[in-house]
This record gives sequence, C-alpha cells and structure tokens, in this order.
Amino acid sequence: MNKVIFLLSILTQLSSCSFHSSQYDLLKSLFAQEDSSLKPEKNWVAYWVNQQIDLYAINFEDQIIFADEDINIFYKDKQVYKIIGLLPENSVLEIDSNDGALVYILNGKKIAVDPCEAGQSAVMDDLSEKYSRSCAESRLEKRYENQVIVNSEGMIISMQFKVHPDYPLLQLSMK
Repeated sequence: MNKVIFLLSILTQLSSCSFHSSQYDLLKSLFAQEDSSLKPEKNWVAYWVNQQIDLYAINFEDQIIFADEDINIFYKDKQVYKIIGLLPENSVLEIDSNDGALVYILNGKKIAVDPCEAGQSAVMDDLSEKYSRSCAESRLEKRYENQVIVNSEGMIISMQFKVHPDYPLLQLSMK
C-alpha cells in the first residue's frame, strides 16, 4: 500500500510541473518550419469557368495526374481522359479518344461525340513543340483545338482541352 501511495504522490508532482523555455520554443519552431518546407507545392494551375485552381502534378507510370484535395484530372497519350471532382456533384467525366473522334461520357452515359482531325506537331521558334488536334462540336458545329505545349527540355508546360460539351476549354499550365 505504501508503494501505491508513493507512486501516486510522484505522479501528482510530475503532472503539476511544467517546462517552459524560450530556447526550446525557438528550436521547436525551426523544426516545424523545416518540416513544412518538405511538403510538396502545387506547381500547376487550372483555369476553368472563371476560376483559378492550384494543382499538384503527379507523374505516375505513363500518365500525369493533376490533383488537389477535391479534383483529379488524368492525362495520358496527349489527351485528358478522365476528370473527377471538377464538375458539379463530383461527376465523373471520361473522354475516349479514338481514331477520328472524342467521345464524352458523364457518369457512365455518353453525352457527345465530336469528330476530330489527326493530331499535328509543330516546332516553335523557341524550340518548344506544340501538339494540336482540331475537333468540331457535334451540337454547335463549332471548332475547337486541344493542344499540348512541350518546352525545349521535353517538359509539358501548358495544355488546353475541351472536356465537356457545355463548358469552355480547360486550361492547365505550369506555374
């Protein structure tokens, strides 16, 4: 019984003590800042319906995923092929790119098929390369151009795509 009373009194004394040091606080804040600097930065920006959305660019196998806490934009083979979270109600939009058309699928339902020409690449004056593919909206007979721009070092620096028949082009660019 004496051991229990002794342990309880030690625990009471230890819990009532506090430790405060301005040097300790300074070191703690330095390490906390250092940890935050290790956090990746959102290095791409999306322009969509009068919004500017900062995104991470994640290289994964043979594709790039542009993402933030709510949005995922999947890019592969010179085409955005899937978007989650950008449209209202977290709809899932898929874009199937075949030989002569883009097929738009919203939540598993085909909503449009736009005929497209074959893609073309052109080298610009600054040695960057522009890949473009011209398509026609099936509903409005209006033309649009999907494009990807790659700098002279082989890095994608910007792109624009029609991702839904009822919305303007989605523009993505490196910050």
